[in-house]
Amino acid sequence: MNKINTNFEKNKYIAHTIPETGDIQFMEQHLLNVEKLSGANCPLQLMKNLAVITAILHDSGKFCIEFQEYMQAVMESNGETVRRRIDHSTAGGRIALNLLPGTLSAKMISIAVYCHHGLQDCIDLESAVSLEEERQKKDIDLQTICSRYFKLYPVEKLKEYCLRAQDDVQILKEEIKTIAKSGGRGRIYGTENFFLGMYERILLSLLLDSDWTDTAAFNQHVDVTFRKTADDTQKIWSQCIRHYENYLTQMTKNKKDSPVDKYRQEISECCRKTAITSCRLYRLTVPTGAGKTLSSLRFALYHAEKFKKKHIIYVAPYNSVLEQNASEIREAIGNPDIVLEHHCNVVQENDEDEERYRQLSESWDCPVIVTTAVQLLNSLYSSGKMSLRRMHVLCNSVIIFDEVQAFPVKCTELFNLAVNFLTSFCGTTVVLCSATQPSLAKIPQNRVFESKEMIEDPSIYAQAFKRTNIIDKTQLKSGGLEVEDLLDFVGELIPKQNKILIIVNTKPCAKEVFKGLKERYGGQQHHYLFHLSANMCPVNRKSVLGNIKKKLDEKKSEEDTVICVSTQLVEAGVDFSFKCVIRSMAGLDNIIQAAGRCNRHRERDRGDVYIVKMSQKAENLSRNRDIRDAQTAMEEVLYQLNSHAEIFSDDLSSQEAVTYYYNRYYLKKVGVETNFPASVNGIQTTLVELLSNNLIGYNRYEAAHKNEPVKRSKMLNQAFKTAGDIFEVIDEDGKVKVVAAYDDTAKNILNQLENPYIDAVSRRRNLRAIQGYTVGISMAMKDRLGRAVSNICEGRILVLSDDYYDEETGVLENPRLKNMFM
Repeated sequence: MNKINTNFEKNKYIAHTIPETGDIQFMEQHLLNVEKLSGANCPLQLMKNLAVITAILHDSGKFCIEFQEYMQAVMESNGETVRRRIDHSTAGGRIALNLLPGTLSAKMISIAVYCHHGLQDCIDLESAVSLEEERQKKDIDLQTICSRYFKLYPVEKLKEYCLRAQDDVQILKEEIKTIAKSGGRGRIYGTENFFLGMYERILLSLLLDSDWTDTAAFNQHVDVTFRKTADDTQKIWSQCIRHYENYLTQMTKNKKDSPVDKYRQEISECCRKTAITSCRLYRLTVPTGAGKTLSSLRFALYHAEKFKKKHIIYVAPYNSVLEQNASEIREAIGNPDIVLEHHCNVVQENDEDEERYRQLSESWDCPVIVTTAVQLLNSLYSSGKMSLRRMHVLCNSVIIFDEVQAFPVKCTELFNLAVNFLTSFCGTTVVLCSATQPSLAKIPQNRVFESKEMIEDPSIYAQAFKRTNIIDKTQLKSGGLEVEDLLDFVGELIPKQNKILIIVNTKPCAKEVFKGLKERYGGQQHHYLFHLSANMCPVNRKSVLGNIKKKLDEKKSEEDTVICVSTQLVEAGVDFSFKCVIRSMAGLDNIIQAAGRCNRHRERDRGDVYIVKMSQKAENLSRNRDIRDAQTAMEEVLYQLNSHAEIFSDDLSSQEAVTYYYNRYYLKKVGVETNFPASVNGIQTTLVELLSNNLIGYNRYEAAHKNEPVKRSKMLNQAFKTAGDIFEVIDEDGKVKVVAAYDDTAKNILNQLENPYIDAVSRRRNLRAIQGYTVGISMAMKDRLGRAVSNICEGRILVLSDDYYDEETGVLENPRLKNMFM
C-alpha cells in the first residue's frame, strides 16, 4: 500500500483515498476535474462562470488540518479508522462571500457550496436563523484553509471569475424580472424569487453531478468521462431520424389504407413540419388513438436536430403507459443503447448491466430518456440529492409530457411554473400531449404560458376518431346506484354487450363489484371475470392485463362474456378494447380516457360508454376531494349538455366541453389545492410559497432581527429542504410500500435480500426487481394489518404475509380462509 505523508509546502493535500489499494486523489486534481466538468456540462451560457467558481470553491474546506489528519489516519489504518464527518463545505461559501460581499452572485455560490452534501433551507423556519448566519458561527480555521487554498488558486484569479459571474447574474436577474413582469402586477406566470430559486437548484445540480462523476471515476480507477459533444449528439439525431422515417414507411405499408390511418399520417406530418418552428412551448391535442406517442417523437427528433438539443425526454404519468411506449420508442429510433427507460420496475439481467443502469439513472447521461412524471418532478422539487443531480439535464432538451391531464391537481402550479422556467430561461422545448388539455383552464396565477398548437384545429379529427357514444345514465336511481343496482345494470347489458369494462373510483368499490359478479356469474360457462386495482402488485396486474387482452383477442371467444372491473389505472395507455364501458361519475378527462378503452381499434362503428353515479355507500369519497370536485364540475357539464347541447356541438369529448369542464373544475381548486398546500410547524402554507418568497421564514427572520441595522435581502430565502421533504407526487393513500410474495420469483428475491453476504450490486438489482411486487398502501391500512406486515433488511423492506394477498383482488385486510381439513 502506498503511504503518504502530507507535504504542505508542495500543496499535496488529499481529497479522496482508497485505503485498500493505497490510491490517493489530491485536491488539485479533484478541483480541476470538477471545474472542467462543471464548465463543460453547464447547459446555460449565463451560468458557466457561476458553475466554475462554485466548483473551484466547493471542497476548499478539505485544506483544513483536521481533514488532512483524518485522511492520513484512514490511510495508515487501512480504512479501519472510525468514519467521521468533518465540515468541509462551510469554508467555500464563506470565501465566496468575502470575495463578493453583499452580492447576489456570492449568495448563489455560497448556498450551492453549503448544500452540496444535502439541501438546506435559506432561513431555518424554527430558529429564524439564516443559512449564512449558521455557517458564519461555525468554528473553522479559515485562515489556514485560505493560506493553503490560495496557493493553488490565487486570489486574483478567483476574483476574475467572481466578477464575470457577478456580471452574468446581473443579466440573469434582469431577464427574470422581464419574464415575471410579463404577467402584469399579479405575476400571472410566476415570480422573480421562484425563478431565481430554480436557477439555484440548477447550479447545485451541476455541482453535484460534476463532483460525483469525478469521485466515481477515481473510485473505479477510470478516467473522467465527459458528456457527449454537440456534434456527437447531432449525429445521433440524424441517425435516429433516418431510422424513424424508414420505420414509419414500413409501418404504413403494413397497414390497411383506412381513413383513420390517413388522419394519423396527417397528424404526424403536421408534427414534423411544426418541428422547424422556433417556439418553446407546444400543445398536441388529438383524440385517443391518433398516435400521439410516435407523432410527438417525430417532432422531437426533427426539433432536436434543427435546434441542437441535448436530450429528448419522454414523460408519462404511469408505469403502465411508460413500459408500452418505451418499447415503441426504442423500435422507432432503432438504437436501444441510446434510450434510458427510468422507473422503478426496470430490472437488469446481470451485474454489469445493473451497474451501468444505476449510473445512467443517477446522471441521465443518455440522449433519449423515457421516465415517469414522479421521476421528472422529483428532479425539479425533491430534496433528494439523486433527483437533484439530474435537474440540469432538463435544460436545452425537448421534453414531451404525455397524458398531461393525469398529473396530480396539487402539482398544477408547480408544474406550470417549471414549464415556464424551462421554456423561458433554459432553452428547453416542452410539448404538452393529451386528448383533454387541462392547460385550457386560465387559472388566475402561476398559469402556464400560451402555447403553439401543433394541430391548429383539433376538432377536425374529432369525428374521424370518434369511436364511442357517451351516454348519461347518472339519473338511473335517485341518490346513486348501490353495488347490487350496478350488477343489475350489467346484467341487462350482457346479452348484447358481452365485453364490458367497469371503472369505478375506489378500490373497495371495485372489489365489491367484482365479488358480486363472481357470485352471479363465476360458476357459469363462458364467463370470464377480471379485477384490476392498485391493491395488486405490478407483476400481478401485468399478468391479469395479459390475460384480459388474450381473451379479448381470441376470435373463437366472440360468444364469451368478458367483464373487467377496475379503478382508473386502466384509463391511460392500456391497449385493450371492450365493446362497452361503464364509468362511475368522475371528471370529463377520466370519462374521455375511459372511452379510449372502448372500440379502441374500430372493431365496430360505435361502442357505448355509460356514465353512472354510485351512491355514497357504494363509493365512499369523503376523503377524496379531487374526485368530488370533478363530479360537481361534471354535473354542470351534463346539465349544459342536456339543456343546451349545441354549445358542446352535441359531443362530450369536444374541445368546447373540455374547456367548460376545466374552467369549472379548476375554479374550485385555485388558491386551495393547485399550489400544493402544506402545513409547516402548524402554519398553513404552500410549496409554491416556500419556493418563492417563503414569507413564514422571512417574517420570522425580520422579527428576530428587528433591532439590527442591516436587513436581509428579500431574494433567495427559500425553504428548499422543507419544501423538498414535503414534496411527493404520490398521494397519502399509497405512501407505505409493502412487498407481496406473489410468486416464486418474489420469494427467491426476498431470500436473497435476507442474505447478509450479498454483494452491493446484486442487492441493488434485487431491490429494483422487488419493486414489481410492491403495493402502495396507506399508513392507516398498515396499522390495521398489524402483524401481517413484517420487515427485513433492517426494517427497510416491509413484507406482507401470504395469507393477506389474493391474486384476484390484491392486498386483503383479513386473511384468506384456509381449509381446516387439508
